[in-house]
Amino acid sequence: MKKRAKISITLLSLVMLFSCDYETHVINTVHEDGSVTRKVTMKNSENEFEPSKYRVPVDSTWQSEIIPEINEDGDTSWILTAEKHFASVEEINDEYMNDQGSNQDLVREATFTKSFKWFTTVYRYSETVDKFLTISCPTSEFLTDEELKFFYLPNNVKEDLKQGSDSLKYEELSDTVDTKSEIWMWTSLVRQWVDIFYDRFGDHPDLYIGKEEMASRESDFVNTLIEFERSQNEEDEEELSKIEEGTDSEALTFLEEEVEDEEVDDLEIIITSVLGRDFYTSLQTEIDSTLSVLESMTDPFFSAETYGMEIRMPGQIIASSGYADTDPDNGGSGGILWTVDGDYFLSEQYVMWAESRINNYWTWIATAIFVLFVFTGFVVRSRKGKR
Repeated sequence: MKKRAKISITLLSLVMLFSCDYETHVINTVHEDGSVTRKVTMKNSENEFEPSKYRVPVDSTWQSEIIPEINEDGDTSWILTAEKHFASVEEINDEYMNDQGSNQDLVREATFTKSFKWFTTVYRYSETVDKFLTISCPTSEFLTDEELKFFYLPNNVKEDLKQGSDSLKYEELSDTVDTKSEIWMWTSLVRQWVDIFYDRFGDHPDLYIGKEEMASRESDFVNTLIEFERSQNEEDEEELSKIEEGTDSEALTFLEEEVEDEEVDDLEIIITSVLGRDFYTSLQTEIDSTLSVLESMTDPFFSAETYGMEIRMPGQIIASSGYADTDPDNGGSGGILWTVDGDYFLSEQYVMWAESRINNYWTWIATAIFVLFVFTGFVVRSRKGKR
């Protein structure tokens, strides 16, 4: 498994083949009857949109149009706008189930509830993305409340904060969150690998390390992985700088030769650094098998395409798990914003929810009439009693 060269090839492929990105924003306008009007906007540098690259399902049943947009520098981009009315969240879930786009492996579900509370009616809409891993490794174990709040902010809001009046504060906070979230990610992956390994090979006769002892070395694995990744990134940067000096064909030939010349398995380096060569040698087949299982679990995580989510509710929003949109340039919609990012649902469910309330004025009137009727009856009976 020649990971280093594979990483370089992947980076080069991304630069060559996927330079355009479908910047996507989804707006769910929730109605009192539980129906949802969904609007999706996608931005691309070319006047072509491939359904296989859509972040959310959009097909021919949607009303759509593509229009050009020219920025201040004179550069042209293309905006695809698609809209569809769903009679219920079940119809949205059906589209998720049949999604053929870039996020088809994500398990997503929309829910809607309506609670009549006499004087008010409370509405709740949510979209949940299921986690990839089976182990428990919440981000709250690694990030403080302030860091968690920043971690889950929509990406555009983060960028605005880092460029605002408190830019130094938020740049420092961003760096801290990046460092800690990297530790969280690797901890999640190591914890899952250990769980899979002992579930499949816990009774192997050559296994002389118990699961508890292996778990106690979790931080050793994480530190080794982080240091290894950083050193590889430095090498990748050097390789890419060499690639930029040559033609595309020369660059590919250079990387293909690296795959052939690479003799040491990255996994071997990491395992032997933490557990010793004897462990790796005696259990190499089992280690590779476990890694294959982990890779199949995490493929959707690494391939997940980011997009923005907005929920607009009937009445007044009273609670949510997202960021309130107060930007006057957005028309004062009062929507709640999230970013759907693979980092958020690696080891725990990601739930985007909003609750709103509408006053039931007819119940106030009915209640007032009833109280008046009771009071009037009481007065009449009181007067009769005095006669």
